[in-house]
Amino acid sequence: MIPKPVIINVPVDDVDAGTEFYEHFLGLRLARSLSPEQISFHAPVSSDGILLTVNKRNFPGEGVTVMFAVEDLDRALDEWKATGGTVVAGPYDLPLPKRIRAEFRDQFRDSPFYRGEAGDSMGRGASLHDPEGNRLGIVEFSEWAHATFALGAYAKPVTAEQLADQSIALSRRVPATTQMFDDPSDG
Repeated sequence: MIPKPVIINVPVDDVDAGTEFYEHFLGLRLARSLSPEQISFHAPVSSDGILLTVNKRNFPGEGVTVMFAVEDLDRALDEWKATGGTVVAGPYDLPLPKRIRAEFRDQFRDSPFYRGEAGDSMGRGASLHDPEGNRLGIVEFSEWAHATFALGAYAKPVTAEQLADQSIALSRRVPATTQMFDDPSDG
């Protein structure tokens, strides 16, 4: 499985203003997320399980972070480190806050994504840096959350057309990145 983007996290200094901005931009109300440590809001931004989240910036300069779903967090972390990436935080659990578990489970039964009882945790995750210092995250979701994020049996895999288009792009003869936009006539 290709790791799938599932969450686009936008950190802001003023959560109320940031939430209002993205609600206006998306034309959707953002719902309060379940994070017990952090005030966060979310809304779906695609039909295949991608959420936009808006939350309080954790540190100066924190930028947008994309979270990718993986099937096996431990294996993904080993592969990440083996290819030069670093683990910034994690692996860590993504628990449902105890105070709202019962309410969440009751409401989840009414969800179109309900496929069985919700557990105590959404899964496990980790925050990463690639070799260039870009930040991203990976998450191994609990099976009960797969329908919400269009994973596993609910996934819509990359299509044959998308793979064919990628094959065409890979076969192009293009100059080195540093030469790609050089104009010899600028001389």
